[in-house]
Amino acid sequence: MTTTEKQTEQQTDRPAERPEVAAAAARASIAIRKRTGREVPQWLRDTAAGRPTTPPADLA
Repeated sequence: MTTTEKQTEQQTDRPAERPEVAAAAARASIAIRKRTGREVPQWLRDTAAGRPTTPPADLA
């Protein structure tokens, strides 16, 4: 196993483990959706507010 593979194993992209980053990304996504007239799902609003949430299975 290479050093890069070990680092990749240790890193995670799960919002539950990085709540501040997930909330910031959700706020940006909400702003883009509002600007383009798209619906903003409740799970995305919850993430932006820092509430624990699980995205729909088709997005996980």
